[in-house]
Amino acid sequence: MMHSRISCLLARTTASHARRSIQPTSFASTKSAWVIRSFIPASRSYSSSPPAVTVTKDENEPTVAIVTLHQSAFSHDTARLLIQEWKTMEQDQSLRAVVLKSDLKSIFCAGIDFKEFLKGPESFGNYWRTIRHVFDVIYSSRLNTAASMHGHSLGLGCVLGMACQDRFMMGGAPGPKQPTIGLNEVAVGVPVPHWLVELFAGITSRRHAERLLPMGRIMSVQEAVSVGLVDKADFKSQEEMDAFVVRYLVGRSKAPRDAQTETMRVIRLNFLKAFRASEEEDVKTITHYVANEEAQTILKESLAKLTNKAKK
Repeated sequence: MMHSRISCLLARTTASHARRSIQPTSFASTKSAWVIRSFIPASRSYSSSPPAVTVTKDENEPTVAIVTLHQSAFSHDTARLLIQEWKTMEQDQSLRAVVLKSDLKSIFCAGIDFKEFLKGPESFGNYWRTIRHVFDVIYSSRLNTAASMHGHSLGLGCVLGMACQDRFMMGGAPGPKQPTIGLNEVAVGVPVPHWLVELFAGITSRRHAERLLPMGRIMSVQEAVSVGLVDKADFKSQEEMDAFVVRYLVGRSKAPRDAQTETMRVIRLNFLKAFRASEEEDVKTITHYVANEEAQTILKESLAKLTNKAKK
């Protein structure tokens, strides 16, 4: 069903492109994308390192915004910046769709920055509220959304993908160094929050949630496609996937704007009501488990391994 829907959308988009004599371009070849906030060339060099999140418009499809993550681990500052940029996009009425991607080698998003887990209950509670807000602005967006995940998408990386309407991923063909995806919270001593269980079960199935989540199981891309977590993965390159996702979103955005937006709002309404109503309980529960001795020991060991690996 998903592949039929994609083919239909792309057929319409291809016809539209032919009428306008415009050929799709890949993100890698885009040299004159525009930063939405100030409309200055995104190719301009930064005085220091680029921000953790940047937003550009596709060169040939200006109704499609491209949100690019530049950091593998999600810090509190990164989360705040993404919320700020997303709100700016929501106000730009020329936009119909958003691609969420990263420019990191072999990683879409590695999840929460482990340092955030170790800053104490109050600090982590505030951080978790912000993470919930990141999810909320994406999941409740008026824009058509798709994640273009070229690498590992673990924990929060998987959550960001699930917040979008569609997920596309590199790695459909067997081979070395394949990317992985999944909710690995249990593996680091933290239970999967209730709303994430419901979201995962809604996208895949209750049975898949029962089999995978209590084990903290990370899946190959092929497994993720088979359970419905990833919609399409048979891409030969990141450039091919990125270009495909833009075309797909253009096709999806051919539907009348107001009718489409309201329909998606209704589809996601009940989940959002429950999600928002559970905030205090969710923050209290996850903070309790993060502060648990078992979780803290696992997290400190994991952070030490990452630190040692970075030194080599």
